[in-house]
Amino acid sequence: MITHIVGNRPQFIKLAPLYHALEKAGYEQNIIHSGQHYDENMSDVFFEELGIPAPYVNLQAGGGSHAQMTAKAMVGIEQELADKKPALVVLYGDTNTTMAGALVTSKLCIPTAHVEAGPRLHSKQNPEECNRIVTDHLSDILFCPDELSVRNLRAEGLHEKAHMTGDIMYDTYLEISDKIDRMPQDEKMILMTWHRQENTSSKERMESILNLVECLGEKVVCPLHPRTRKCLTEYGLWQRAQGIENFEIIEPVGYVEMVTLMQKAKLILTDSGGVSKESSFAGAKCLFMMDVDVWEDLAQIDWIHKVNPQKEDSLETALSFARKAKRIPREERPRFYGDGHAADKMVQALREGNFI
Repeated sequence: MITHIVGNRPQFIKLAPLYHALEKAGYEQNIIHSGQHYDENMSDVFFEELGIPAPYVNLQAGGGSHAQMTAKAMVGIEQELADKKPALVVLYGDTNTTMAGALVTSKLCIPTAHVEAGPRLHSKQNPEECNRIVTDHLSDILFCPDELSVRNLRAEGLHEKAHMTGDIMYDTYLEISDKIDRMPQDEKMILMTWHRQENTSSKERMESILNLVECLGEKVVCPLHPRTRKCLTEYGLWQRAQGIENFEIIEPVGYVEMVTLMQKAKLILTDSGGVSKESSFAGAKCLFMMDVDVWEDLAQIDWIHKVNPQKEDSLETALSFARKAKRIPREERPRFYGDGHAADKMVQALREGNFI
């Protein structure tokens, strides 16, 4: 039995190709959902659209502080793994769910694979950075999305268990986007996602982000995360957000609809690491609302531009970046993340390493 442990949108997207590849090869699998994203539109719809079975258990570990969420996930994961005794556990990305899984499997001595190993922000202030480092060091086989990640792991002495497979999110993206690439595009639309704690934990920060949206001038479409909606309401900013003429707030969307929106956008404004990377798949450059260097290879070619909306000089350069934005044809997009066959390479590496 192979057990996959997931808890949020990017992990569902990474899970789908590997689940299908292992299923095709005849391996028995099950899925544990930590419940880190508990909203139906943030969770259930992704399993339906991606053609993967519903998790056999939801640990309902969402909410609370980082410590509370991690602890709840660890207790639930330990109970399930002790009961099911899988031969291999697969973890994804950099969430609290991921680190919780790695801590548990290391104590139970269960072989563990980490999908999307090796990216580094070089900032211990970022909780996801800590999650990924812990998971990389505790896992038994590491699947890297790009060559830079392999180099990062080599610098940490982990190169012997690292495999360059390409980004598994690209596998999923290509499958979906090929079906919708011919749709008409809205050259004036900017797509926004907004959910990070750093961007929702103070009224001043949220006001500055709303000001950025208004200053952009063009239509900004935002599938609003439940946490962000809650914080806007608590800070008395909900009416302000609704009153911005160029700001279109919509309900959270599934993956197919999200890809459709990305394919239509001229620019993506986000604080999501996953979405910022997917911007390169979609052909829309990215304004990144975090004070960390995400995806260095994309930043180096000025595909991703950091913006701190609370600093006037950063806001001005961001607006200049946005004014120049236009959709990039597929043949001109960055090609850092493999060929769309990452899942097959992972299955091969697992076989060669006698993990399955």
